[in-house]
Amino acid sequence: MVLTNHFLNIPAIYRLGTHWIGYVPTFLSYTISQGIADISYVLYKSAVKNVKQNLKLIFPNLAEKEISRITKRLFRNYSKYLVNYGRFTNLDKKNVLSKITFFDGRENLDSTLKMNKGLILLTAHLGNWELGGIFFGSYGVRTNVVTIQDRDSKIDNARRWYREKHNVSTITIGNSPFSTLEMVKALKNGEIVAMLIDRYNSSLENSTVDFFHKPVMFPRGPFILSRLTGAPIIVAFVVKEGKGYRGIVNNPINVTSEKEEEEALKTVVKILESYIIMYPDQWYNFTPI
Repeated sequence: MVLTNHFLNIPAIYRLGTHWIGYVPTFLSYTISQGIADISYVLYKSAVKNVKQNLKLIFPNLAEKEISRITKRLFRNYSKYLVNYGRFTNLDKKNVLSKITFFDGRENLDSTLKMNKGLILLTAHLGNWELGGIFFGSYGVRTNVVTIQDRDSKIDNARRWYREKHNVSTITIGNSPFSTLEMVKALKNGEIVAMLIDRYNSSLENSTVDFFHKPVMFPRGPFILSRLTGAPIIVAFVVKEGKGYRGIVNNPINVTSEKEEEEALKTVVKILESYIIMYPDQWYNFTPI
């Protein structure tokens, strides 16, 4: 489950957007983004087909007309996400965090951090995951975002710069045998290690789990890491609601044995399913499940 490249993922366009979008009035940038989204909806037929296919798995009884309506909203929401990503580049941390107007499960995050064992934070391409890294790092705990290397190093560098601007580190897997050691070290230091659970790397260890009644591959690494380090796992999201965002933190999950790894993965996937059902037009997965 990997996001396909899009027009705004071209390095020159990407840099232009992240550096200059903040100087465009908000209403105008949203208007432009909606126009781009509607054009993309017409032109990117394979992505539209994939999104609709995924939605039909999630909502098998939904009429085709409603599936199309959700798909179009998803394209528009994704375009707004990209605009906000660029706009937040020009804001300081305080102003960025002011965008999160609701917070469900604060007590879950507080109690987990008090364990002082580090924290493995699992999220997905749901809502605004980059804002989530900044948000959870605002607790005064160093946040490390684990990412797969992009095909274009310029995009990787731009994202790394964006995170570092808000005191969020990046650990890139797939290009270094030391990335696992970096994660272990961060957790031992009581830091947060954040990962996207709905993307897997075929070169790493994965498990097949039922996802919307279909066997799908998910990364096993976070659960192995939890067992080896004692760091608890929480599933968290930052989703768009109205003019702001809602932070969501679920109960902590502890993995103490190999047997518990598979069960913990299944639990996490069920949580992911429940929030995708609640926010289907914010799950930006443009490839088929």
